[in-house]
This record gives sequence, structure tokens and C-alpha cells, in this order.
Amino acid sequence: MYAYFRQSNGPGPFDGEDGVPVCEWRIKRNCSLTPWQSLAATALLVAFVLAIGVAAALAFGVWLALPFSMLWILAIGIAFVVNAGHATDGEVVTLAPPFVIIETDDRGRRTMHRMKAARLALLLDDSNGAVYFCDGWQRIPVGRQVPAATRAEFVRELRRFIVAGC
Repeated sequence: MYAYFRQSNGPGPFDGEDGVPVCEWRIKRNCSLTPWQSLAATALLVAFVLAIGVAAALAFGVWLALPFSMLWILAIGIAFVVNAGHATDGEVVTLAPPFVIIETDDRGRRTMHRMKAARLALLLDDSNGAVYFCDGWQRIPVGRQVPAATRAEFVRELRRFIVAGC
């Protein structure tokens, strides 16, 4: 998990006016490898599995090792594609009074929600590991990739900033 907080002054309601405080929390997945490094590691693993399958087939006559090697390679490829699809997942929570703007990116699908900060309720659900932003019928999950201790701290900090108005 990678999260950071930024506070700045955004544009005012009229052209040329400054001074509206904006607080922003960015929550992203912690990808320790770049996409090319991940592809190289996967290719190395595939080559290793294929080499073992070919060596077992040629050296010991165990020809059934090749189909099992191919199954392993298929499983590794599927795992790589699933992992790569979620590499850019994350959320951005922006507190720009009187609104809270939540942008979520889930497997390349970006959605944006705007809620009134005065009517916002924050629910911490430990059963599925998410913080829910609730405004009437709308319920937006945020922070699923954040550890539980950090999630509770995030909720406390967010409540404090909403009450103070950033």
C-alpha cells in the first residue's frame, strides 16, 4: 500500500480567486517491480519451467512432463495478466469544502463520485477491509488495499479534516 496526504489551496469560486483549501489523499497499490521487471521475472519463470519439462522429457523419457509444464506456463500467464490488470488500482479522496470527491480506479475503469461533506458518514468495515463513504443511498468503498491499522488512522484523520473544513 502506498498512501500520501497533500494539502494545498485550490481555485476559488470566481476566476482569479485563490484560497479554497483542498486536502487530498492518494491510496495506491505498492508495486515493487516496474511492468518491464515484472514481465522479465515472469518470462524467466516460464523459461525455467519449460527447461525442466524438456529436460525431464529428453533425459528421463518422462514425456508427460511437457503437458504439465504447459499447464504451469498457462497458470503463470493467467496470474501475470490478472496481476498486471490491477497494477494501477487506487483511490483519490479530495476534500474541497463543501464536497468530498472520490475517484476510484479499478482495473482501468475510472469512476468519480461527489458527496456533500456535511452529510457524509464514514463506516469502517473490518469484515471486508474497506472504508465506506456513505451519503444517503450512495455507499463507496475505499482503501481495500490499506492495512487495518492504517485504515483506522485514515478514518480518524479524514473525520478530523471534514469537521475542521480542511
